[in-house]
Amino acid sequence: MPVKFEAALNTKNLENKLRIFSSGLGGIFKELMKAVGQKMTAEAKSLAPSRTGRLKNNINFIVNNDTEFVLTTRKSLKRSNVWYSRIVEKDRHIKPKKGKYLVFKIDGEWKKVDSVNVKGQPYMSTVYDEYWEGQNSKGYRELARALENKIRNYFDEL
Repeated sequence: MPVKFEAALNTKNLENKLRIFSSGLGGIFKELMKAVGQKMTAEAKSLAPSRTGRLKNNINFIVNNDTEFVLTTRKSLKRSNVWYSRIVEKDRHIKPKKGKYLVFKIDGEWKKVDSVNVKGQPYMSTVYDEYWEGQNSKGYRELARALENKIRNYFDEL
């Protein structure tokens, strides 16, 4: 006597997982960029000059949307927490805004000068360039690795 056998494959879970990838990766890019940003922040903090620690402690990686990300010393893109961060990062020639002289205190002694040249100590720009210059840069490799792990985790849950 022949036996009738039916098998049904429930693909609903797989379809739900695949739908995440077909809909703009379900916001996954932002999540992956934050992971890369944490590594960039740690590297920039290790390179930052530290006299008081304020500059180093304010280095952040901000992801606003899928296309805008910044390594900065700001808590948001509107306002800087450490106004002198650009002066430290890049070479600058500083002149007084008001009056004829810059006046400041060094080792308890007041100084009065026409202008000051500050030699930059790059800490964020070098890390940013290392991560995003060229298609085989550190940032793209980190993103690829993080995406691969994310995909593997999605399908391991099936």
